[in-house]
Amino acid sequence: MRVENGTAERRDRSLAPAVTRAAAILDLLAERRGQAASLAELARDLGLAKSSVSNICNALVEAGMLRRTPEGFGLGRRLVGYAEAYLAGVDIVREFHDVCREHGGSREETVQLAVLGESGLEVVYLARRDGRHPVVLASQIGRPLPATTTATGKAMLAELPPQELALRLEASGPLPRLTANSITEPAELRRDLAAVRERGYALDAEETLEGLLCLAATVPGTAARGQAAAVSFTGPATGAAADRRRERAQRLRDLARDLGARLGAPEIR
Repeated sequence: MRVENGTAERRDRSLAPAVTRAAAILDLLAERRGQAASLAELARDLGLAKSSVSNICNALVEAGMLRRTPEGFGLGRRLVGYAEAYLAGVDIVREFHDVCREHGGSREETVQLAVLGESGLEVVYLARRDGRHPVVLASQIGRPLPATTTATGKAMLAELPPQELALRLEASGPLPRLTANSITEPAELRRDLAAVRERGYALDAEETLEGLLCLAATVPGTAARGQAAAVSFTGPATGAAADRRRERAQRLRDLARDLGARLGAPEIR
């Protein structure tokens, strides 16, 4: 992948060209997802002389940020420590509110952030941001709710390995019924979770509280960090809301993706 002209121009105007070029090398190797690159490949893609790239790569190797391989250069182990230090300082609630502001608020919907319990079938809500027309919710900050009736819960359950989902279902006993629309049979829940995986978001169609429609999507990368999280849009369950479901779901996925990126998840294209 060759560096675009605009990127090359910005690199040339940099106050510290060597640092900018080092960052470009790291970016190129990160895009290769673990595949090493030769000196010739790096020089070609960056549009730089081999001697310049060699000097920078050798310095990065000495710093532990690159490693030499038979194929050329790959990312070094020291970067793992930097990533862990960054993630340790990330506050998911703060990032949630920042992303909501960047997305211009939630428009009509109330936006919520929830995490899945370490075991069992419960979700806990960590943050909420009201839209222009706040609604009365069953969820409260810090209060657990059934994962099987909530959109956030179903979004996260849908991404569990089948064996872990089975263990949680077996350990939790009968599924709770909060409204007439709540799913109470494991077989029906599994079908619903399959539909979640198919369409890319979960639905709570008056399953937790009558009169409300909720859409939820998982936050990329959070499960890998050991604490799965999901965001949701909630509003009145009207015919107009159902008609706008696809547009709302896309905005929701965009918000979830951007929150995941802030938390260190790989960019999804």
